[in-house]
Amino acid sequence: MTGGSDEQGLGLFRIPIDGGTPVRLAKGLAINPVWSPDGSLIVYAATSVSGRQPLAAVRPDGTPVELPQIQVAPGNRGHRFLPKGKGIVFRQINAPGGAATGESIDFWLEDLDGKTKTHLAHLTGRYATLSFDITPDGKRIVFDRVNENSDIVLIDIPR
Repeated sequence: MTGGSDEQGLGLFRIPIDGGTPVRLAKGLAINPVWSPDGSLIVYAATSVSGRQPLAAVRPDGTPVELPQIQVAPGNRGHRFLPKGKGIVFRQINAPGGAATGESIDFWLEDLDGKTKTHLAHLTGRYATLSFDITPDGKRIVFDRVNENSDIVLIDIPR
């Protein structure tokens, strides 16, 4: 599964492992496609609107699936299914200058059955979080933390 383009333009494609012809599942931009644990749903970030990317979903046969309105920051790897596929954890960056400014990051859980949204965590600080994952038991979020707070110094060594 990957986002890409062919002669018809941008799209979401299923790539056969046996080397067959890729199958287009959706039209338009498709970033970070993620399969549900049971294989019945594929969620991806679609075309950016006003600095945010809505999450979109399709079935493996390409049938579109309506999701609750979920917006993520463009280009981030900010959505993962819970282990049983009943919800999607996603990350929203709340920073005027984007992820690099590190203003705040919120983790949310969207329950796909009841269509409820739950705020899980609010992180602040001068760091960026580029990616995250969910532990196999679904109880913890594991994420990276990059702190861009270093100076570059040139030291001349006397000879």
